[in-house]
Amino acid sequence: MKGHWWLMSGAVVVMLVLTPFVIRLRTTSWTVGWLAILVGSVAVMALLGLAERLTARDDQPTLVDGPES
Repeated sequence: MKGHWWLMSGAVVVMLVLTPFVIRLRTTSWTVGWLAILVGSVAVMALLGLAERLTARDDQPTLVDGPES
């Protein structure tokens, strides 16, 4: 997952750069679809980042591996 962050981030950055062009097209269906994909991709990246932070890694002790057990 960590190796693919640059690819996902790059896609979102490209979409952000192209957003003013899409908005200037003044085609409602294009603009709504574009913004929905952009917001959805940012939300998916945020959820994946949260899931990565919350999952235990091999080098970190879990509650079972603590000094009390």
